[in-house]
Amino acid sequence: MRHRPSSFAAPIAHLIGPGKIKILNGRLAFSTGSATPLRLDLESLQAIVCYGPVGVTDDALRLLLTHDVHVSWLTADGQRCRGRLIRDRPDQVALRVRQHRVLQVPAAKLELARAAVMGKIESQQAAARHYQRQGRYSCGPMLHRLEDFRAAAEACGDMNTLRGIEGSASCLWFEALRHLLQPPWLFDKRVRRPPTDPVNALLSLGYTWLAARVTAACEARGLETTLGALHDNRPGRPALALDLMEPLRVPAVDRWTLSLCISRRVTPEEFIAGEDGGVRLVPQTFPRILADWETHWVQGHLQNELDAIINGLESALRAWDQGSSA
Repeated sequence: MRHRPSSFAAPIAHLIGPGKIKILNGRLAFSTGSATPLRLDLESLQAIVCYGPVGVTDDALRLLLTHDVHVSWLTADGQRCRGRLIRDRPDQVALRVRQHRVLQVPAAKLELARAAVMGKIESQQAAARHYQRQGRYSCGPMLHRLEDFRAAAEACGDMNTLRGIEGSASCLWFEALRHLLQPPWLFDKRVRRPPTDPVNALLSLGYTWLAARVTAACEARGLETTLGALHDNRPGRPALALDLMEPLRVPAVDRWTLSLCISRRVTPEEFIAGEDGGVRLVPQTFPRILADWETHWVQGHLQNELDAIINGLESALRAWDQGSSA
């Protein structure tokens, strides 16, 4: 008996392999072979994020490129990006040329980096006030220190010093996170590669999803994702996307992680240790947590915040470019 395809209409589609993106009855669809094929609505689709082995047929690839749909391939556990598919857009060259030109100006690069750091610290301040109003944590001294860091970032005239300020503010924020979490959840400090406990695993997973989202949004605008200000440019590193996601880390990931743990929508027993010594979600839980994060993104109107951040960057690039050519 043949399955009738179900339909999916949203800007971002998350596809968990093994499976294949193909053309089915003239429409783009994702098939795993056993479950009902999922039909993807190209009218609303902007990006696809694939987990594990997800193939693409030639016909589907052609359709994705024609409709300018960005595709990212992550590892099955969602912790690392393995590659991306983007369409070459000659009409967007002018913006990239402007971006390269402006970021060659040290003062412009520093200003853009300052904006990223200040935005991140302000998001930490907003979250601290939120939890203090709820009576969960007395954040008075922390808020004073964060304001000192924000003022120092605003006045900072050196990139390395600015990065140090960002690091100090983040350490302070993660210390607050440690106090906000209650048993059975334990969190000592931020550990990235690999994450060594469930809370760090959730943070890393959320940051990976956020980075994929910001990268796709930058590429859709025609920005060069590997050329940033705050983050050094390295081969394969989406430095600009990492810059722009700084103000979103707390609202999009950290607060979601806290909510997820405190409300017991996930338990420590739903994590396992990997061969690399890291901790990750069990495969059965992964789709549910992914859906939870997507709900958080939509209900928090975080796409609007991301759009505003990118609009602000484009305005700053335009202002610096016009000022230098005046």
